[in-house]
Amino acid sequence: MIRFWGQPKFLLHPLQPIGYELFLREKTADGWTFPNDFNRFPAQQIAQLLVQTAPLMASEFKNISINLDPEQFVDLNFCEALQAIRNQLLPVTLTVELTEHSSPTLVTEDQIYKAAKCFYDNGIGLIIDDVGFGNNQLKRIEALDPFVQEYKFAIQNFRANKMMDQLIPQLTFWNAQAQKKHKLLTVEGIESKDDLLLLKDFQVDMLQGFALGHPVYLPAASDPAANTVLPFNKN
Repeated sequence: MIRFWGQPKFLLHPLQPIGYELFLREKTADGWTFPNDFNRFPAQQIAQLLVQTAPLMASEFKNISINLDPEQFVDLNFCEALQAIRNQLLPVTLTVELTEHSSPTLVTEDQIYKAAKCFYDNGIGLIIDDVGFGNNQLKRIEALDPFVQEYKFAIQNFRANKMMDQLIPQLTFWNAQAQKKHKLLTVEGIESKDDLLLLKDFQVDMLQGFALGHPVYLPAASDPAANTVLPFNKN
């Protein structure tokens, strides 16, 4: 069985929850785990799980985004399946996040571009996840500029890679890019008040992080005891 878990996303001004970033998890004998092969779950199955999940979300969560690795992103079945159910999610709006992960199979930048255009043409917004890391470098992002509405900047990547000395220069760069290109900017990995203080001189639109809310299980309508989920879980 698969279900979505959602990490809340917050507007910065005023600081209030507005949506979820969705993570697919699989129920195993060991509990809810990160699937070892996302390709086992076809686009139609994931789209229908969205239809089963969105109606049960708390009313303040009007925006949801779903992560797609490059291999999923260029599979036009995802574009078609998500477009087909987009109106069933209303008033919730759906966006896709292109991850910075590399693909085990060859995914070309031309395929990425065509897929981005497909989502855009079908009314589905595009977020570039983890800007400046992995494959989501400036060259790709500039090529996708007509289709992108939001950049996500990940503080946690700098911690994990022991690159905190590069955090402010990189945040300065991507903040300037967002302003120049008229994109929304979300900073994720907010884990403390100090992280929030780092942002005081930047024009940030939205925030995510454990200091604001941990991922929470999102039930589907088909679950025996499905209820509206809590707005977020800070524990």
